[in-house]
Amino acid sequence: MGTHPAAPSAVLPGGEPLGAWLARNPAALGPAVAARWAGDLPFLFKVLSVAKPLSIQAHPDKGLAELLHAMRPATYRDANHKPEMAIAVTDFRALFGFAGIQELKDVIRTVPEVGGLIGHEDADKLMTVKEYHGGNDVKSSLQSAFAKLMTASKEAVSEAVNKLKGRLNDESKIRTLTEKEELVLSLERQYPEDVGVLAALLFNYVKLSPGEAIYIGANEPHAYLSGECIECMATSDNVVRAGLTPKYRDVQTLCSMLTYKQIFPEILGGVPVQPYVRRYTPPTDEFEVDCCLLPPGEVVVMPPVPGPSIFLVMTGEGEVQADSMSDGEKAKEGDVFFVPAHTEVRLSASGHVSMQLYRAGVNSRALHACNAAAAGKRSQLQNICEMAS
Repeated sequence: MGTHPAAPSAVLPGGEPLGAWLARNPAALGPAVAARWAGDLPFLFKVLSVAKPLSIQAHPDKGLAELLHAMRPATYRDANHKPEMAIAVTDFRALFGFAGIQELKDVIRTVPEVGGLIGHEDADKLMTVKEYHGGNDVKSSLQSAFAKLMTASKEAVSEAVNKLKGRLNDESKIRTLTEKEELVLSLERQYPEDVGVLAALLFNYVKLSPGEAIYIGANEPHAYLSGECIECMATSDNVVRAGLTPKYRDVQTLCSMLTYKQIFPEILGGVPVQPYVRRYTPPTDEFEVDCCLLPPGEVVVMPPVPGPSIFLVMTGEGEVQADSMSDGEKAKEGDVFFVPAHTEVRLSASGHVSMQLYRAGVNSRALHACNAAAAGKRSQLQNICEMAS
């Protein structure tokens, strides 16, 4: 849901692309958003149902996105960055970021199939790194080891994956496998002989309960494994892939772009902003997401904001009424509404189950900053005019 040319939303009735409609109705964005993001909607809103693990990937920062788009526009179709946030709707599983140095050492020590592909020199460097060493030492060692693994020949990877599978299947008869080991076997069944099966051991295994979320910044490796989520991101389709995928792999770019931070992601729970509404605010200006769980017969009023919003009805039914509408609009599961800037929205739930909605909008913090800057400029202009008169 959004304006990206790869799959733009259509406005009903008539089916006009949302981007074209906004070009004719720029006031719907609000002046601050229209000015900062060149008359475009700065976010994409998605619902993902992950039946099969998605690729090991990362999204470039703005500078790298511009470079990749200029060099290979057919693969990297825009020049924007793509920070994103995933909010779990069901139990949700993902890989995110590199595991801590002690866990990586355990992998090298106990998984010879990975150590063999990394090689003795890089394995020894990682094994001798101390947690209190400077970040550059750890990053350099980890980057070199990861690149060795990801660029190993297909034959070597195939042999290592099959050895690991056989060993774990044998050991499962005499001991209980760890969650990571069970994950490896599951990935191998879906992506046989894929280097991503081995790489998964190097990442944090993240488990989200419904309502929990993670934010994924630029140049951070991740892979969604299973479950359903609401996802919001900057308006971009740039993905650099390197494993667990039949799609194009840009291994050299991925290995060179990653931050190699070893931090378990912060789990976001959302903050109540009014009864029935929780807000998820990431550290990026393009977006925020509200979750509204409205019991039958209840009403909530979403106050006007100086930027556009997209509302998605996830479950249940009810009515949506905007201050520009004389009558409410029936709302049911799967309905999507674009709400212009400065529009109050009244939501009411009917039926026998709660109505669950998600709202994507521009980050409130960024909107306040833009409006404060605009007010300052207006004040300065007024002072200059008064002086000139």
